[in-house]
Formats: sequence, C-alpha cells, structure tokens
Amino acid sequence: MDRRNFIKQLGMLAGAGAMHMTVGNVPLRAFSNSMLKKNELNGKVLVLIQLSGGNDGLNTVIPFEDNIYYNKRPDIAIPKRDVVKLKPDLGLHPSMESLKKIFDEGNLAVVQNVGYPNNNRSHFRSTDIWLSASDSDEYISDGWVGRYLGNEVLGNENYNKNHPMAVSLGATQETLLDCTCQSGSLGISFEDPNQFYQLINNSSADTDPTPDTIAGHQLKFIKDVAARSIKYAEIIKEKADTISNKADYPNTNLAEQLSIIAKLVAGGLETQVYSASLGGFDTHSNQLGGHARLLSNLAESLSAFQYDLETLGVADRVVVMTFSEFGRTVEQNGSGGTDHGNAAPLFVLGKNVNGGIWGENPDLTDLDRSGDNKFKIDFRQVYTTLLRDQLGAGPDNMQKILFKNFESLPLIAVKNAASGGPKAFEIKQNYPNPFNPKTNITYTLRLPQIISLIVYDVRGREVITLFKGYKDAGTYTETFGGYNFPSGVYYCHLVSGSYRKTIKMTLVK
Repeated sequence: MDRRNFIKQLGMLAGAGAMHMTVGNVPLRAFSNSMLKKNELNGKVLVLIQLSGGNDGLNTVIPFEDNIYYNKRPDIAIPKRDVVKLKPDLGLHPSMESLKKIFDEGNLAVVQNVGYPNNNRSHFRSTDIWLSASDSDEYISDGWVGRYLGNEVLGNENYNKNHPMAVSLGATQETLLDCTCQSGSLGISFEDPNQFYQLINNSSADTDPTPDTIAGHQLKFIKDVAARSIKYAEIIKEKADTISNKADYPNTNLAEQLSIIAKLVAGGLETQVYSASLGGFDTHSNQLGGHARLLSNLAESLSAFQYDLETLGVADRVVVMTFSEFGRTVEQNGSGGTDHGNAAPLFVLGKNVNGGIWGENPDLTDLDRSGDNKFKIDFRQVYTTLLRDQLGAGPDNMQKILFKNFESLPLIAVKNAASGGPKAFEIKQNYPNPFNPKTNITYTLRLPQIISLIVYDVRGREVITLFKGYKDAGTYTETFGGYNFPSGVYYCHLVSGSYRKTIKMTLVK
C-alpha cells in the first residue's frame, strides 16, 4: 500500500480528534496522544469485560435457599443440588464451576445488587449510562475510562509515546474510551494484533510538508495519526510475538481476546486499560441452554486468563471487572426466558482483589415498581474503587471523571507504593476472629507516616474510623468494638499515601 492510498483509507472526521477506519472486519481507532505515567502507575492494568444484552444475575449468582426465587421461575430456576455453593445460601451457576477455585483462593469478588437510580431498561440507553458513568437523566458523549485517561494522564511528561494508553478488542462500545477533553478516542481497537500489523506492514509515514492552510493542517493531522498507527502496529505486534500463552484457553472469541491481552501485558506493552466483550445475554426465550453456554464461556475464559497471568508472572498487575447494562426480571416470561430488569451482580477478579461476597443477597420480598431486584450498590462505587485503588487516580480528578463523589469499596488489597509500599507498613489479621464483642487490630509502621485505619461493612459503607493522622514508626494496636453493630463481615482498611491493605473480620453474636 503506497502512502497516498494509505492516507486515503484513513479518511477524516471533520472536527474530531480521532481517526476511524475499517479494513475487512477489523475496526481501528487511533488517537493523537499516547501517554503512560510509568513511575506513578507502576504498571497496573485494568481489564473490562462487557456482557452485552443484560445478564440474568439471579441465574448467575443464585440465592438457592430463597423459595421466592423458585416460585417466580418454575421452569428456569437452577436446582439447588446443581448450584456451585459459595456460602450456605448463595452460589454460582453450575456452568461457572471453574471460578470456584479462584473464589476459594480469595481472588474473586462477587459484588451484589449493582445498578443505579431510576434504571433505564433500553439496551442502548443503559449501555450509554454504564459507559459514560452518567445519571439516568444525563446524556454524556464520552466515556469514564476516556475521561480518566484525558484528565489524569494526558499532558503528563512522564510517558511512552510508542504505546497506546488503552486497547479495545471485540465489540466493546467506542464511547468507553472517548474523551471530549481530547475531542476523540483515547484508545485503539482491533481484533488481532497480526491483523493490525498487516494493515500497515508495507506502509511508511508521509513526511512531505503540508501547506499552511486549514486543509493543510487537517492533512498534517492525518499524516501524524498514520505515523503513530505504524508505530503502534509495530510495537503491538512485537509485544504479542515475544510471549506464548501458558494456559489452554477454550476455543471462543472471548478467550481469544483475553489470550491476546495476556500476551500484550506479559510482553511489556505499557497500556493501562483493556476492554473485551461477550454478547448474547438478551435471553428473552429458551434461556436455560444458551445462558449456560455463555456463563461457561465466561468462567472458563476467565479461569484460563487468570492462570495465564499467574504463570507468566504478571497476575499482581491485573484486575478484571465484568459488567452488563442491566439484570433480568425476577419472574420468568412465557417463553422460557427473562426480560429486561434492574440490578444484578458483577465480578471483580485478580490476585490483589479482596475476594468474597460483597453486599447482601437480593431481597425478593422488596422489589422495585416493575417487580424486579432493587439496586443497593451504585456501579460508580465500583468505578471509584478501580480508578483510585487500581489505576491510582488522584482525588482532585475524581470529580472530573465521575462528576460526583462516590463511596469506594475496599475491593483491592495491594496498591501503588508512593509511601514506600508494603515495606512501609504491615497489618496483621485481627485477633480474635471471629469475635464478640471486640477484636484487636495490630499494625506495624516502618517509617513515620500519615495513615488512616477505617472499618467498612459489606456494602462498602464506613462504620468507624479507628485512627486518622500522623504516627511515628512502631507497632500499634487498635480495638474495634462490635457492641452496637450487627453480626456479619467487616473490613478494616489501612491506608498510607496511595498504598492500602485490607483485612476481613467476622462479628458473630
């Protein structure tokens, strides 16, 4: 392909800061700046998996001791005997058994009843809400990841221009990576690194001068994008080729996407955010078999991906989150399926994830006006957690990224080490545990530092601040009294600078 034809294929979107093109079935987007705060972010990676169509949360994470669940779903409920039990009254769909090992190792968090106020049941509108992180009555044209990259990273001098900030595989919506601060997308999209490389393998950057006119400036922009695309193709191909996957992935499109991500992360591509997708969750009819296959695909792909990351030695850098635009109706319909619903669970997975069940089981006696599961945890609380604790977003930019302040959840155990990291302090498991009515929490500071020691409940709500302020180096013990609190699981969160660690405590009365 010669230079003229290459530029011709690029095309141009007037007034946009991004280039869009398609060759065959490969969508490609390139952006005008590629930046990575290598020293500040310390190589942390977030992988987002979109379950398109509205996943049925009640048949994914099953309240198998709730008779209402079986009464509302006489034909499609999962029999109690088949459920993969996570706790005495809650478990996974039998097709997701491969995730049980990860859950038992403490690396899988199930976040219950996730949604947002005034839920919208349109696929397109609700997807826009999740991708933009807007309220249901707001219309935002860019994505929460794009705003993070644009506000937190763009303009920083400490970056690697040869590596993209974000990579999207599969059919994930482009809005996710868009940022109006850059008038375009802050990511690239492709299905296979070899296809991307082959697209411009025989191309060279056009360095001929352009006239000092409006048209000339637009042409210069296109040439700059073309040159960067060549660099991206070369580095992506190089990083993908340096690594061989160590896991046996299932033969599915999602597994292929995740295997590519594993190779790029392990190969040294300095990209912060990856997105992948799995469609088919709009199960209005004959749900049982199709939904089982989808969940099997998801679980086996995730299990292979996690094993691959661990074997390749990069699991401590990566956190995965799944999301879908909404859950399904509590009651089955007349076609052996479910319709568009409200809140549903999502998964957060990784070596540094505080695994377990976050939030209460769905309360099927207290439903919304449409008779569906109410949300208890705003999806933007999960975003806040991932932005702050995985990607290292600063508090000054959170308002620009999510427009409001949301309570975070202590889902992530190990973070960036601006205060000295794990060498700076350590927190021991509380004793006794389980406890009644009080327990002692011991921690060691190896450097003088400002810390906070906060207890949260399973919904991520702050229960009590045990200490906040400056302490000299040394070993300290704080007491948490459960006199005025109900039985249940609590999390004690020790924070110093941008590093944090959490322990799980159980109060039994």
